[in-house]
Amino acid sequence: MKVKAMRRMVAHGDYLDDEESLRAYSYDASGVEQIPLVIVRPRHVEHVRRILVHANQYRIPIVPRGSGTGLRGGAVRKDAVIMDLRGFDTIDKLDTQLNTVDVGAGVTFKALKEWLATHKYSFPLEPSNQMATIGGLAAQNVITEESMLFGDWTEMVARIECFDGLGRFQVLKGKDVAKVLGWEGSTGVITKLRLNVIKTHKRTADVIHVNNPSEALAHAERASQIQGTLMIEYLDEFSSKLMGLSADQHVFIVYANDAGSYKDPLKVNELVQARKRLTHALWNEGYLFEGEASLEEEQIERFVARCEAAHVPCYGHLGVGIMLAGLKSAAELEKFRVNVVALGATPGGKYGYGRVKKEYVPQALRKEAIKLKDQRDYNMILNPGVYV
Repeated sequence: MKVKAMRRMVAHGDYLDDEESLRAYSYDASGVEQIPLVIVRPRHVEHVRRILVHANQYRIPIVPRGSGTGLRGGAVRKDAVIMDLRGFDTIDKLDTQLNTVDVGAGVTFKALKEWLATHKYSFPLEPSNQMATIGGLAAQNVITEESMLFGDWTEMVARIECFDGLGRFQVLKGKDVAKVLGWEGSTGVITKLRLNVIKTHKRTADVIHVNNPSEALAHAERASQIQGTLMIEYLDEFSSKLMGLSADQHVFIVYANDAGSYKDPLKVNELVQARKRLTHALWNEGYLFEGEASLEEEQIERFVARCEAAHVPCYGHLGVGIMLAGLKSAAELEKFRVNVVALGATPGGKYGYGRVKKEYVPQALRKEAIKLKDQRDYNMILNPGVYV
């Protein structure tokens, strides 16, 4: 009865507890599957406030959710209320003086990209899955190829409207946005964001054949010294072939200026989108799991060597020190993570940790999460089981 009271807190039809709906919300792109209690779909901030106040009073777990594209199981939980935030889907107030735009948390990246393009603007941190919502991407602080030049979401979000676990509405600006960004809905429910956007710029590219990771790192070092380098990607033989290149190792570099040898904007965009689609191309080849590793430069060669020895495709963001691998089974994924830890590296860093990688959360991050939970959600109702 305590959960059913939420039926009165949303619009008619936005409280779902039928078996079909529960099944539909029981999984995300990670493959984790857990049946929730109910689904609520707030469409106004007052709906969110009422739900959170009620949930806090009765200690009912709340899991904020966007499109369900997350790869770490952060948007599913057994016996929890799933709060579907896709109803917050407005885009407005493009400020051409400050270069910002206000976006509802439920807006998909695809919708934002298309809307900004009509105004000759863009948001540079482009995910591989463009149906992901802006709120979900921000909550995970997803790292993209462009993070080399533009940083992470904490640097690209100027303002957040959100609720803490007690149902208190807050507007966070500046450094305070980090209290919510990257914590996967465990420290706040985001309803609206003000994003820093950029005017559409020229992109050029280089595709460089290399014989080994050492050569790749040398090219990456040189490219990193060039002002305006947007992304530096390593591609092994298999990944190169899937991108439409020769079956050799390559470094793929994109610049936000004229520095690259590929200057045709259509060709450059074709290459960038091929890189963005690489994960899905690997899925089509049977590599259903993606391993990730945050590495220091001196660890990258050993990482690639281990992948080669295991016949595992590898690729990744040399510009930000995150490498990825295509794996065919959960057992291979677990072995991969063990090997990453053995290198002294972290098996995470791109998509958050969720429920899948909770055990790999670095101790410093765990301590920070506990501190934030004490301040913002001391009854532990927001996405419990993520981070802490």
